[in-house]
Amino acid sequence: MSEVVNITLMGRTFSVRSNDKPEQVEAAAALVQQRIDEIRQLGTTVASDRLLTLVALNLAGELLRGKESQSQDVDGLLEQLDTIVSQAQGLAEAPLR
Repeated sequence: MSEVVNITLMGRTFSVRSNDKPEQVEAAAALVQQRIDEIRQLGTTVASDRLLTLVALNLAGELLRGKESQSQDVDGLLEQLDTIVSQAQGLAEAPLR
């Protein structure tokens, strides 16, 4: 069930309808605001729409890199599991002495 959550970004309050828990929406908004603040601390004046676009692209890039890394981790684990299974099969098929 979707809920309306009020969040504040760049001094403006927005009402957002989401199926996520309000705490998750608020945490996401806090992360976006943190990234906005980090870019502003660099001292460059950027229009609000460009600032939000930059933050969105940076967060999307991080998400994609995280997914890629996670996929590589899973692939590595699957390879290790295949090796273990092969070794176990070899031991099971070896003649007893």
